[in-house]
Formats: sequence, C-alpha cells, structure tokens
Amino acid sequence: MKPNPPPLARLLGYFRPYTARAAGALLAMVVVSLSTILLLFVLQKVFDDLLGAGTAEALVGPSRQGGAAAPFLRWLDAIYESARGLAANAGIGTRFAIPILLFLALFGKNLFSYLSEAQLNTIGLGMVRDLRRDAYQSLLHQSTRFHAETSTGDLISRLLSDVELVQTAFGNRLTDLVQGTVTLALLLVYVFSLNARLALFVFLLGPVILLPVVEVARRMRKTAFASRERIGEMGALLSETLRGHRVIKTYLMEKFEGERFALANERTFRANRRIIRIAAINSPMMEVLAGIGLAALLMFSAGQIRSGRMTVGGFISFLTALMMMYKPVKDITKINMAVQLAISSARRVFDLMDRVNEIVEKPNAVDLPPFSDAIRYENVSFRYSDAPVLEDVALTIRRGETVAIVGPSGAGKTTLANLLPRLYDPTAGRVTFDGTDLRDATLASLRRQIGLVTQETVLFDSSVRENIAYGQPEAGAEAVRAAARAALAEEFVEALPEGFETRVGEDAARLSGGQRQRLAIARAIYKDAPILILDEATSQLDSESEALVARALSNLMRGRTTLVIAHRLSTVRRADRIVVMERGRIVESGTHQELLTRNGLYRRLHDMQYFETDAEANPPAVPA
Repeated sequence: MKPNPPPLARLLGYFRPYTARAAGALLAMVVVSLSTILLLFVLQKVFDDLLGAGTAEALVGPSRQGGAAAPFLRWLDAIYESARGLAANAGIGTRFAIPILLFLALFGKNLFSYLSEAQLNTIGLGMVRDLRRDAYQSLLHQSTRFHAETSTGDLISRLLSDVELVQTAFGNRLTDLVQGTVTLALLLVYVFSLNARLALFVFLLGPVILLPVVEVARRMRKTAFASRERIGEMGALLSETLRGHRVIKTYLMEKFEGERFALANERTFRANRRIIRIAAINSPMMEVLAGIGLAALLMFSAGQIRSGRMTVGGFISFLTALMMMYKPVKDITKINMAVQLAISSARRVFDLMDRVNEIVEKPNAVDLPPFSDAIRYENVSFRYSDAPVLEDVALTIRRGETVAIVGPSGAGKTTLANLLPRLYDPTAGRVTFDGTDLRDATLASLRRQIGLVTQETVLFDSSVRENIAYGQPEAGAEAVRAAARAALAEEFVEALPEGFETRVGEDAARLSGGQRQRLAIARAIYKDAPILILDEATSQLDSESEALVARALSNLMRGRTTLVIAHRLSTVRRADRIVVMERGRIVESGTHQELLTRNGLYRRLHDMQYFETDAEANPPAVPA
C-alpha cells in the first residue's frame, strides 16, 4: 500500500484548484514589490537630486561603470527619466515631479497590495473550507466501531480547533509568505545593484541571524504537536462533563471533576507556554542580531562613501532597503511558526481522514430488491478486538415476522441488531438478505429498507417537520402530519408554539422523553421501511409515556418485519418469536408461553422481573 504524502504536501494539494486565481494574485504581488523598489529608488533621488542636487554625478559604483547588476538600476533610471520627461513636458519641474512620482509609486503599491491580499486570503479560506468538508465526509462514513472507540471531544477539536490553525497559516499568513518572498527577492537584487561589496558584507552576517531562527523553528515543531494533543484531551474531558452533568451533581463529584479538568488544563497550559516562550524570544533575538549587523554596516559603509563608491542618498536608500527586508524576514519566520502549527494540526486532521473504514462497498456491489423473503444470520460470530461478543449465531427472520431478542446485559443483543444495517460486519459467518450476503450489496439499497428506533432518541436541532422527514426538505406537509398522527404525536406537536415548524432545540431538551420517542417513531413511519429495528425503545420511559409509545410502536410495526431488542420482558410477550441470548449465543427460542414452560433462562428472567414488579407494587411496610 502506497504511503500517504507528508501533511504539507497534502495541504498544498488543496491549493491546486486555485492555481489560476493565485497566478493573478502573484502578478499583483510582483507589482507591489516593484513599486516598493521604485519607492526606494525615488528616495535616493530625493536626497541626491532634490535635496542635494548633483551629488549622484560623483558616483563611481557599478551603475556608472556598467557592472553586472547595473541593468536593473538602468531600468529604474529609465522609468525615472521618462516620468521626469513627461513632467517637464507638462510644465512640472523636478521639485514637484519627484514627490508626484513618489506618491504614484506609493498609491500603486497599496492598491495592488489590497488586490493581492484579498485574493490570496480568499484562496486560503477556500482551501480550509475544502479540507473541513473532506474531513467531515470522512467522519460521516466511519464505522460504528470507530465512533465507539474515539472520543467525541477529540473529533470536535480536530474539525474545529485544528482546522482553524490551518486556516490561520494558509489564509491569513499565506499573503505574507508570498508577498514577503517576492519583495525580499527584489530587495536583494536592488541592494546588490546599488553596492555589491556592501551587500556581500551584509549578507555574510546572514548565517548569524538564520541559524538561531532555524533552531527556534525546530523547537516550535517539536512542541506544536504535543500542544494539539493536549487540547484534544481537554476537549474530550469537557464533552464528558457536559453530557454527564446530572450524574456529576448527584454524586457530588464537582470537586473531583474540577481537579481532573484542572490537571488537563495545566498540561495544556504548560504545552502552550512552551510555544509562547519560543515565539516570544524570536522578535527580541532578531532585533539584537539586527542591531549588531547595523553597527557593522555603518562602519563599512563610511569607507564606501569616502571612496566615492556610494552617495549619501544611495546609502540611505540601501539602508532603507535593508530595513524593509526586516518585515518580510520577520513575517516569513512567523509564517514558519504558523505553518509548523498548521502541519501539526493537519497531521491530526489527515489522521482522521486516513482511518480505514471497515465497512466498505465492494466495487461490484449489487442493489438489493425490495425485501420479500427472509433475513438469515448464518453461523455469525463477532469480536471487539480479542473479546468475543457473538459466537456461532444462527437465526432466520421471515418477512412480516416480529422477533424479539432478550437476555441479560452484555449478551450481544444490540450487536446482533447492528449487523443488519451493516454498522458492523461479522468476523465469521454471514448475514443474508433474501439470500444475498450483505457485504455483496450496496449500503444505500440495504439501509433504505431499514427503520430504527433506539432507547437514546436522536433528534436534531431543527424543526419538528424536518426531524420527521429527515433528509427530505421538500416533504409534503400532509405526509408528515400523517406520520405524526400514527405515532400519537400530532396533538402535542400542534400545541407547540409554531406547531410542526417549532425547533426542538439541542438534544430536543424542550420535549419530554415520551414526546422525543414518539417523534422518532414518526420519523420511522415516514420512512416507511419494510424492516424495523426497535432497540430498547421504551426502556427509559415512565409507565404513562411507555403506554403511549407502545401504542405508537404498534402502529409502526403493523405490516413490517420487526426485530425487537428488549430488557423488559413485558414488552415482548406478543412477539411471534422470542430469541433468548446469553454470552453471545442463542440459548432458547420460542413464543412467550413456550419459553415459560421450559424453565430455562427466559423463565428465570421472567420470574426475576415479575418479583421486582410485584415488590414495587407491594413494598414491605415501613416500621413506625
């Protein structure tokens, strides 16, 4: 299997669709950089031809002697002389022509700077949008095993916080990177054109500045990944706390959870503090090194001016160019740090995208026809890592039959049901749909024929109508209302402030447990799938709500093939067949009455629940 390219190469791959637009932005940046050089050249003329007229004539450097770098200065000279000639023809003297040229160069620089920055920032945002889209799509298609084994808080951190750092580097900082590089390159050409000896002397000092910068980047790269890991850990802990706040309060564990969060927060603080310290030392270090270089420059350039190789105006222009280099170099070093953080974050995002999904369609998968005969579990086994969950299960569910799966906790009931919509694949054996192995069928043709109602009702923060007609925004109002009516939900929905258009809120917190469950049933009724899975659909409801939901379920089950997973045996008495599981195996099968006469596991579970129910109905007298 071919290894994936490095994170930076993959990030640049997201840049490729925007290459044409980036070329226009790059052209604008070249104009900005050329305008910057023109400003420097005109600045020299301000000192030599305007403030100290004629001093440039004494120059004996390369621009007057035809050195290798002279063509660049002659080109600038040509622009300058042409502009001055136009001004003279218009009756504008040198006194006014040079300031006007200075202004035009400044105006052009900033105009094209705006155009390039707006374009490249838009490209950067587009790259991040595409990355977040692909990461989210990868997350949506991951298997149930992946979601069971991965922290929700960490996934949220990867898609939001980590991608945000990528956006910072390839959105906000991308302009600085490209513009700084182009400007720095032209500034180098300019300073070597002005005085090659002085430029060479300056850049022999370059390693003194670059080596510490490289060391800072190395340390930043080393600490960045650890910082992102700590933030993911804290996000996972925060997610647990928010979901379990009632348990925390009831068990008086605020102090314990506070200490646990404080520990994770401290680890994050320490990791980020290392990054801040490394980043904070960068600018002071650069300025100290630049000060040393400036002192050496002044001593060397004094000899150049005395020897006639440079004018004062040329030196000021040279010095200004060097000072202008500082911002691009500083920006590039900052960009390097931002890119290192982005690469560390991108590695976490790409790690999510590269997870192998164990539930995949075969290239030649077939579309299943409408369900017509039977579902068969043929000697099915399943394991989580090394732990066996199902062992050699054989079960047939005929069309139109209601089969209940019961047994103690951990018997494998839910896992057995999860194999049907291929949320998992068996590790041995196979599950067939009208004789077709589910692994040979397309997921869409299988899952569109299955409806699901679970004990943990999942409703989305949208309207009641959108929750019932999930994924079908153009659903007819009457069809939605009919589904709600069959689920015994129409009455309470109509009483909501905006009826079917009322938003249910996050986790449908505005609704009671029974109301949420009836909306989930309405969603299954609306889907009208021929196969139905009910996973502990009434286990968390009070008696009154359970009675209403049971009636709604009766409407839902009518005419459908139903697989019922239940803990309360009272809810499965009317099933056509009851399958009893223990430790991943089917140990009994039959009707309610048949199983009671066998004095097996079902009878023991039944008597135990009957005893508990009777004890609740007739509690022992409390002594006075």
